[in-house]
Amino acid sequence: MLFVRSGLVLRGVGTIGGGVALLLVVTTTGTALAGAQAPVVRSDVAASSVWSGQRLIGNAGFEDDASAVRWSASGPASAVSVVGSPVRSGGRAARIVDTSTSGGVSLRSDPLTTIPGEEVTASGWAQRTSGAGGWLYLEFWRAGGSRISATVVPVPGASGWQRVSANGVAPDEATTLTVLLYSAQAEQSTTVWDDVTVASAGPVRSRIPGAGFEEVRENPGPTQWTAAAPGGSATVVASGARTGKRALRITDNSTSEPVSALSRQVPVAAGTTVTASAWARRDSGTAGVLYLEYRRADGSRIEPPVTASGGAVSGWQRVRVSAAAPSGAVGLTVRLYSLAAATGTTTWDDVELRTSADPGYAESVGTGTVLFVGDQRVESYQGVTRMIHPGTKTGDPALAGTGTGVVLAGGTWDANPRVSGTVLPAPDGSGYRMWYTAADANGRCGYCTGYAESADGLRWNRNVASGPVHTFAPSGVVENPNYAPGRPRYFMLHAHGPGAPVDRHYYAAQSTDGINWVPMNSGNPVLPGWDVANVSYDPATARFVAMTKQYPVAYAASTRPAGPRTVWVSTSTNFVTWTPPRPSFATDPGDDDAITDAGRSGSTPWAEVYGMPAVRYGEQYLGLPWIFDIVDSPSPLADPGPDKGRQHIGLAASDDLLVWSRPVRGRLVQPGISGAWDWGYQLTASTLLTVGDQVRLYYSAFAGEHSCAGADVPARCGVPMGRSRVGLATWQRDRFVSFRAQAGGGTVTTRTLSPAGAALAVNVAPAGGALRVEVLDAAGVPVPGHTLADSTPITANSLAARVSWGTTSTLPTGIGPLRLRFHLSAGDLYAYTIS
Repeated sequence: MLFVRSGLVLRGVGTIGGGVALLLVVTTTGTALAGAQAPVVRSDVAASSVWSGQRLIGNAGFEDDASAVRWSASGPASAVSVVGSPVRSGGRAARIVDTSTSGGVSLRSDPLTTIPGEEVTASGWAQRTSGAGGWLYLEFWRAGGSRISATVVPVPGASGWQRVSANGVAPDEATTLTVLLYSAQAEQSTTVWDDVTVASAGPVRSRIPGAGFEEVRENPGPTQWTAAAPGGSATVVASGARTGKRALRITDNSTSEPVSALSRQVPVAAGTTVTASAWARRDSGTAGVLYLEYRRADGSRIEPPVTASGGAVSGWQRVRVSAAAPSGAVGLTVRLYSLAAATGTTTWDDVELRTSADPGYAESVGTGTVLFVGDQRVESYQGVTRMIHPGTKTGDPALAGTGTGVVLAGGTWDANPRVSGTVLPAPDGSGYRMWYTAADANGRCGYCTGYAESADGLRWNRNVASGPVHTFAPSGVVENPNYAPGRPRYFMLHAHGPGAPVDRHYYAAQSTDGINWVPMNSGNPVLPGWDVANVSYDPATARFVAMTKQYPVAYAASTRPAGPRTVWVSTSTNFVTWTPPRPSFATDPGDDDAITDAGRSGSTPWAEVYGMPAVRYGEQYLGLPWIFDIVDSPSPLADPGPDKGRQHIGLAASDDLLVWSRPVRGRLVQPGISGAWDWGYQLTASTLLTVGDQVRLYYSAFAGEHSCAGADVPARCGVPMGRSRVGLATWQRDRFVSFRAQAGGGTVTTRTLSPAGAALAVNVAPAGGALRVEVLDAAGVPVPGHTLADSTPITANSLAARVSWGTTSTLPTGIGPLRLRFHLSAGDLYAYTIS
């Protein structure tokens, strides 16, 4: 249904509350929108006092004509209209008239993008002219179109124009947000709305692992939390969550024993002000208490902790505590607590941290390529679909019989070569060097470093060395950026220290030729952690980047760790002294939902990240997460090594190595058919190589499933592990992800940019259509001389087509931050560069 009222284009999208337009609404008190009941909402929702990153919501003042960005309406055709009075500003406002007690009326904005952890405030001015009702919703959505959560605030009862604001933090799987202006089903009222705004304070950079209680490894206990429940229980429940699927319920039945759940420690710098928050719902008895605890280097708590009670009011309440980290603090923990003398049940969800060190949105953009892998710089898009483009498998022709795309198969001493590892250009330009993981058939090492050389990157010679060049597997090799004769040329990070078959640390080694390696740091560890890691060098910041695994606990029967697989980040300028690991990447419920393989032994599959390289690529970092689909876990509360399942390679983007955006979850390397060498368990090298106009990713796979032995089939897995190879996937430069125009074309609009350059180029394949680019000011107004009408259409397939506006080939200056709006009639838009 489409109808127009006084220049406002409205699209009918079904009814609110009937299960058509909205799947679920979670209010600030946890009351869902259901039946004919109006949402019950607390009035204590407050926005932060500092905001940056003003977002561009279409037709925010309802002034635009029918060609402008649209809002979508539900309800009778006469229920929503544009009026000339009353208005708060301009000449128009939107009026919602609800005369029914059984059907709601709503007006929803077109979507804006969001990234995980982004704190957003949506505001609008409302005037109720009759009746009682009117609500403002801030909604977060998954990529597939289902709603995750909403913060809901009512229009105040006072007369005249009232500002209504809703604040929320984007969940990890959120990709878009909308603003909904609503009159509930049971209400009868007339409300006029005007001047809607959306502002972002930027994403949170410090995170509590397992903050949403969605991870299932340690169920029914809270994964990555330590529960102490002598007087009751602390269990994860699969119903009644505020967002997502799960929450933590703490029940205290004793008047003499406390019950608590303690988070993992994360780093903090002394003097940093931290606000910890959590959503609490008091189900019975005395409400729980939120603790913010600062920790010394030895792990002891600095007394006293900062606390806040969940309150006596029913429904979901946001509990906050804030304090500066005292002298001597190196870390912090959050504790969800029921006091010893208290009894009752409190359900907790969505623990969040925000610190004084968190930056806002960064408008500056350098001269590197900006990809559309993530949404850090995307404001909105309409009429386009985001697509991931799997690489083209490009192998050694002589190894075609071993599998499509294979460049290194089993040798005389290394029957199962694989990366994790690294491929780098030879320093003299003569070709390429590869360091890979292999098991020595002669028993010299279990996970060792193999070495091979190639002139073209396709045909590799592994006979440069007669066996392993290092007794431990490489977690990545980087070239020394300060190399000079007499200095080491290469650095390597590896797990498992000398003399210790299992060691919860990473070590460093150096080499002048890539073959002969000696320990760094006198053979002492350089980082905590265990298992695979990935290291790279970022020339933009002159830092080494280590993406490691930090398991929360050690298995009592050995030194092997237990707990879920997550990725933490550290950086270094000398490869020896590293920053404390910080949480960087973990899977979320969207990864669980994407699993297609059936669980074994009666288990429900879940996903974890086995490892993730992070590499600088233009204006962003690209992450290559190895998404492990676990179909069977024989020891979920102990050593995770026996976990079984397949693994695929994803793609993510970040501007800080801490917040990763994945609006499209497809596979970067398409697995082969069942029985193929790369069907089962995929990994990648720690580098992406650009060779001319081609990007190369070396990857590996086992034909079967992780830790699957023949005796495990079919009860615990389907295909035994084995037959690993190294392969190569390639792309044309920058063409990993695109916006593809739908029928009739579409647009992509950036967030505000302050570019260092002035010449705009685009990577585009118009497919018989055309791309035009208009320049907007920060408020979204087209800049004269750079409008859509001025833009010269680009019709050719090009990796770097220069954008022009008539005789002008540079961006405007002197207007402050600007926005770009790309108009694509057909084909794919991959990236842009401002040089």
